[in-house]
Amino acid sequence: MGRLMMTLSGEHPTLPTAEAIAAIKAEHRAYKVIEQLDQVLIAETRADPGVLASRLAMCRDICRHLCTAEVKRPIDVLEAMSSSDVVDLLPHGKTLAVRMKRVKRYLHEINLPSLERKIADLIMSEVDFKVDLVHPGIEIVGVLTSDRCVMGVSAARVDRTKFTLRHPTMRAAFHPSTLKPLLARAMVNLARAPRGGTLLDPFCGVGGILIEAGLIGVKPIGVDIDAKMIEGAKHNLEALGVRDYQLLVGDACHLTVKEVDAVATDPPYGRQATTAGLELKELYGGALPSIAQALKRKGYVCITAPAELELEDLAKGAGLRMIEKHEQRVHKSLTRHIYVFRKS
Repeated sequence: MGRLMMTLSGEHPTLPTAEAIAAIKAEHRAYKVIEQLDQVLIAETRADPGVLASRLAMCRDICRHLCTAEVKRPIDVLEAMSSSDVVDLLPHGKTLAVRMKRVKRYLHEINLPSLERKIADLIMSEVDFKVDLVHPGIEIVGVLTSDRCVMGVSAARVDRTKFTLRHPTMRAAFHPSTLKPLLARAMVNLARAPRGGTLLDPFCGVGGILIEAGLIGVKPIGVDIDAKMIEGAKHNLEALGVRDYQLLVGDACHLTVKEVDAVATDPPYGRQATTAGLELKELYGGALPSIAQALKRKGYVCITAPAELELEDLAKGAGLRMIEKHEQRVHKSLTRHIYVFRKS
């Protein structure tokens, strides 16, 4: 297995790493985490970098890992590069760019442009390269994080601008409780939804999660108790080019859908949402067993809930085992938990 170095976004302390690992699992690829640093994950895996980049939301670059150096001064990076067989692995005759990044203020005393030039000079002294900062054939990426410098060769880049273009307010149908695309995509990945498989959202609203599933090649199945929401989801899916989908007006507590590969959902609990007259505990208590029945054995559920409502016991009673839980502050009066459960 090769080593991938993933540079992660800093928008949440735990979700980016969890999403990256879940996406590898969704691709049915073995993996071994080598090192987790602040906004950097290094893992051994055969997962395809391009496929991962097309799936991930909370990631920026995916690189072939070259080396990791403990850094106290710039020379430590150069020594790590020269003492390894990194240079021997680079193909000759290519154009080259070196781009260094700093996470937060780690190793702030190191001048990044100066270090970029020194690394480029080191490589070009041993390999036939020319610098091209616009369209390089090889892009070396270095990240300063904690007390380390992690180096890799760029293999794929996540186009995060597309998520901005899919902001809920820019869609054909809008509802204020809809998740933003970055989190919706992360939840699809956390649910380990396989390409070519099916993902159910039993509280689909106008389809924010369904869109993100459909765009990576997962068939979205949406259920909502409100027919107007289902009509809105249809408009949004069609407008964004998702054609293979299923939408049903129905009750999440009494689902008729069966044998789905994954479930990702954001039930109504905020100010802009309706719970159809049910108390939150009653709503989740009814929905979780129904979701478990709709899910294939060993399938995953990613579901949100307000922090004051703990779901572990409710899920356990439905035959769902908690795998992970993430906390996210939405605004001053709402903090939510993002759970991942697995069906036994």
